[in-house]
Amino acid sequence: MRPIDMLSAYIIAGVGSLLGAVMMLIARQAEPSQRAPLNLCLYGFVILGVGLAHNAFTDTTVRWPILFGATASLVGTALIARGLGWMVSARPPRFGALPSVAVLAGLVIAAWPLPPRGFGIVFHAIFLLFAVNLAYATRHALLRPRSAAERAVGVICALYAATWAQTLWYAIDYRGPELRHLMYMPEPLLTVFAVTHALMPLAVGALVLNLANAQLGARLSRLASTDELTGLLTRRALHERAPQWHAQVRARGHTPALLLVDVDHFKNINDSHGHDCGDAVLRAVSGRMRGHLRSDALIARWGGEEFLVLLDATHCSDAAAAAERLRAAVGDAPFAIDALRVPVTASLGLAAWTDDAQFARALAAADAALYAAKRGGRNRVVIADASAPDEALSATAAASPETP
Repeated sequence: MRPIDMLSAYIIAGVGSLLGAVMMLIARQAEPSQRAPLNLCLYGFVILGVGLAHNAFTDTTVRWPILFGATASLVGTALIARGLGWMVSARPPRFGALPSVAVLAGLVIAAWPLPPRGFGIVFHAIFLLFAVNLAYATRHALLRPRSAAERAVGVICALYAATWAQTLWYAIDYRGPELRHLMYMPEPLLTVFAVTHALMPLAVGALVLNLANAQLGARLSRLASTDELTGLLTRRALHERAPQWHAQVRARGHTPALLLVDVDHFKNINDSHGHDCGDAVLRAVSGRMRGHLRSDALIARWGGEEFLVLLDATHCSDAAAAAERLRAAVGDAPFAIDALRVPVTASLGLAAWTDDAQFARALAAADAALYAAKRGGRNRVVIADASAPDEALSATAAASPETP
């Protein structure tokens, strides 16, 4: 392989880093919620770009550019890593970026008076410790990634730590004059590192941009599938998930069931206490439903004051018992809304979703059962009779008789 000059590779990498900064500006506009970590990446790319590109303009016979390039490279890389780790973990760094960067820069500057070989070893050791810390901080991106972009981050960080372990080994083993680029490995490995360093800033910039886009897509998907008021699934999201959920429940030998829940006399609540109170009641009802249903139940706001629950039951009787517990949970205690105590009850219609029935047919049966519960006095559960025509319902009673 034909040797490639390492300093030329640094200059190319410096230009690539400045282009990476431009990518961060684009990413900030695409995903405003990630502005803080993207700002860290932006500043890091600028510092790294200046620290590497300066080799095109400084005298190669003087030594101070080595310190400048080493410090800028470490600081710039640390800022990019902080921003990248923040994006992956969705948590700000435990320690502020400025103190961490100041410590790293201070260690490099403190090692400068050492003999050239000693400075090179300390520089590589600091970079190795930093790279290992970065790989550990982003480990879940490799082990439990939420997207292909996150897995790529985990792989890059792990490989990054491995390369600095190798460069430290060569720096310790090196016997010769100080090299301005501080890479003390033999050919052809040095050429491989030159090419890698030349392309790395652009690759990392594209990776960060891809990660920001992936997270933007995931956030938009969550917004589209989540009801803004209650935090439950939207009607569309439940429609999309229902077929796969049904198949999984039947594969376990369980009984899928649909439960429609309607808050009784909700219009009266809005008329008496205002729409803000009505919204608070819907949020409170949603919270009680989540608290009294198993985590594998799918719950959606179906429209207005109506909710749809998909229940995974061992038997039909288990679904009926779950529906009754839910009715009791909603109606047994008033809701505390600001200074008010608002009594709320709910009517429920339950239907089994058999293998030979379409989702729409099971939903129609649950809907008919719900209206039977309303006609029967509300605050009760009515179960659709699966052995009879859709209109035939068994009115199981679960109700407070005094409820009108």
